Amino acid sequence: MKTDVLIIGGGLAAMMAASKLVADKQVTMVLKGRKTEGNSWRAQGGIAVALSEEDSPTLHMEDTLHAGCFQNNRALVDILVNEGPKRLKCWIYNGLLFDKTLGGSFSLGKEGAHSQRRIVHAGGDRTGDRTMTYFSGQLRDKLHMKENCIVIDLIIEKDACIGALIQDEQGDTQELYADQTILATGGLGGLFQESSNDETITGDGIALAYRAGARLLDLEYIQFHPTLIVSNHKVIGLASEALRGEGAKLVNSEGELIMKDKHPLGDLAPRDVVARVLYSHIEKGNDVYLDITDVQKVDEHFPQIKDMCVRNDVDWEGKRIPVRPGAHFHMGGVQTDEYGRTSVQNLFAVGEVAGSGVHGANRLASNSLLEAIVFGERVGEWISGLPQTYDRLPSKSVQTSENSLKCLLPPKSDIRKQVTNALGVVRTEKKLLEFLSWLESYQIEKYQSITRNGWSKKELERSNMMLTAFLIAKAALNRKKSIGAHFMQSEEERVEHESAFIKATVI
Repeated sequence: MKTDVLIIGGGLAAMMAASKLVADKQVTMVLKGRKTEGNSWRAQGGIAVALSEEDSPTLHMEDTLHAGCFQNNRALVDILVNEGPKRLKCWIYNGLLFDKTLGGSFSLGKEGAHSQRRIVHAGGDRTGDRTMTYFSGQLRDKLHMKENCIVIDLIIEKDACIGALIQDEQGDTQELYADQTILATGGLGGLFQESSNDETITGDGIALAYRAGARLLDLEYIQFHPTLIVSNHKVIGLASEALRGEGAKLVNSEGELIMKDKHPLGDLAPRDVVARVLYSHIEKGNDVYLDITDVQKVDEHFPQIKDMCVRNDVDWEGKRIPVRPGAHFHMGGVQTDEYGRTSVQNLFAVGEVAGSGVHGANRLASNSLLEAIVFGERVGEWISGLPQTYDRLPSKSVQTSENSLKCLLPPKSDIRKQVTNALGVVRTEKKLLEFLSWLESYQIEKYQSITRNGWSKKELERSNMMLTAFLIAKAALNRKKSIGAHFMQSEEERVEHESAFIKATVI
C-alpha cells in the first residue's frame, strides 16, 4: 500500500496535523484501538491559553517555565504561548465551542501553578470529548483510517523512514509506504499499575523510534497526577485539577489540610510537588481525599467526574473523594524541533510522544492540548509544503518471515508492577539497578534489533513496554540530580520537607 502521509495515532495532535494535510495530500491514519479511544477523548481540564485582558503570553510563558523548573526549550515555549491564542481563535471562529459566562465571555478556569485564570473548557469537564468530536467531524471522509492495528516497525531505507510494517485487525501483515510518517502515539501511562491514561497507551512510539535509530530526549521526566480517583482500592479515573482550581482541598482522614505549609501555592502547587506530598502520606498507610465542599455548582461544572464516581460507588454526596497519585503525562520522548522533525529523515513526531522540551521537567496543567494544537498544525503545515519524494516502491521489500526469533516476555501485569516500583513518584538508585537487572534477565538487549514479524499484537505491545521501560530506567539512572518530575531519593537520607526540595531546584 502507498499513501502520501502516514500518521500513527489518532489523538488531537494527529487530528491537527491531518487538518493541514487532507486538502492536498492522501493521508492514512493507523490507530491501535478504535477511533473514539485514547487520551485526547478523556481530557477533562481544558486548554491553557492567554485570552483574557488580564492575561498575556508572557505570563503564560513564565508559568510554563516555573512549572518546568526552567528546563524547558524556551524557543518552543515562546511558540506555544504566542501562537496558541491565534490558532485556537481560528477554530473558534469556525465553530469550535467552549463554555461561556452569562455575559458572553469565556468561562476561564484556574489550575495548579497558573498565575491567571486561563483554562478554556467545553461541557464542563468534557473538553477532550467535545474537542475530538468536533475535529473528527471536520475530517470525516477526508482521510483513510485503519483501526485496531499495531505497528510492528518503521520501514527505514537509506537512513530515511519510508513507511511502516503494520499488523491489522485480522492479524495480517501489511507494508504501508509513505513520503512522510508522523508518530502521534501518545505517552506511556499504560506502563504503570495506576494511570490516568487509556490502557492502549504503552510507550509504543518511543520503542518504534528507538528501533529506527531516532534520538530520544528527557525520558526520565514522567508526570504523576496527584488526584486519581480510587474505589475499592482500584483507580477508576481522574479528578481534574480544575476541581482544586475551584476550591477543592486535599485532606487526610481527620480533615486536616495536607498541602498547608508545603508550598506557597498550597493545593495548586505544581503537580510534581503535590504528588510527592500525597505519596509520602500514602506510603505511611494513610488515606488521602479531595474535599469538594467549597466547589460551587460542582454537579454542573464537573458532570463527567460525578458520573464516574456514582457509577463506581464513590460517595459523591459526601463531598470527599478518595485519591492517590498515578502516571499521567510524559514530558520526554522522540527528540523533535519546532516542526516535529526527528533525527530520521521523513520521520516526524507530535503530541506526547514528541520530546521537544517544551514542557521542561514538569508540564504545566492543560498545556498538553495546546501543544497538540500548535505543534500538530505546524507539523502539518511543514509537510504540506514538501514535494512528493517517493513515486516508487522501495528497492528492497521488508522481510515478512514468520520464523523470526521470539524473546521470552513476562506478563503485562509483571511489567507494570516492576515499572511502578522502580520508576514511580520517588525513585532510588537501588530500585533502578534492580529493575535493569530484571530486564536483562529477559535479554532486553535483543529488543533493539530483533525481527518481530509473526509476533502477536500482545507480544508486540509487551516488547515495546519492556524496551521503553529499559530506556527510561537508563535515563533516570544517568540523571543523578532530582528536578521536577524526576525525584531521586538517596538510600541514606529521606528528604522530609518539600520546601527544601523546592528551594534547591525551582526557586
